Amino acid sequence: MPDQNLSDKIIDLRRMSAEYYQKAAWNQLLALDNYRQKNFEAAERFAQLSFDDQMLATEYAELADAESFMHLELELEG
Repeated sequence: MPDQNLSDKIIDLRRMSAEYYQKAAWNQLLALDNYRQKNFEAAERFAQLSFDDQMLATEYAELADAESFMHLELELEG
């Protein structure tokens, strides 16, 4: 059962990472659209949101990697 809980945690972390990468991509598209329309203030705002979402996505991915590594170590010990 503990293995299932750890697997669920890893899946949840990867899902959160994917969701933030999706948000980052969407915000980047909005930034580009606003830039094209010469609405530079909005473009900058969406670009910053995209960057922030990319950073969060990376953090979740790194947490998932760390959990996966711990899971692998536990399996090798057992």
